Amino acid sequence: MIHLFKFLTLNKPKLREFDPTTVQRIKEGVYLVKVISETEVAARKCAFYGSIATDQEIADFFKEQAEKLQKAKNILQEYYESMTKE
Repeated sequence: MIHLFKFLTLNKPKLREFDPTTVQRIKEGVYLVKVISETEVAARKCAFYGSIATDQEIADFFKEQAEKLQKAKNILQEYYESMTKE
């Protein structure tokens, strides 16, 4: 039975271990994707709340925050893209 499993796995590609730097880079990338996603959601919520606010001062505040979050998302997106190009 062991010979059968050895024969079946003979032609399958072998996984190699990543060095600690690569593992850390992968973890940072996963975390960064989550942060980008949450930032985008927060920006959309602020834009929505700004559009339904009745007080102009509050609407302007939410719109400003949405713009700031959108800019932050774009910066994080560029950083992530630079990480993945290396």
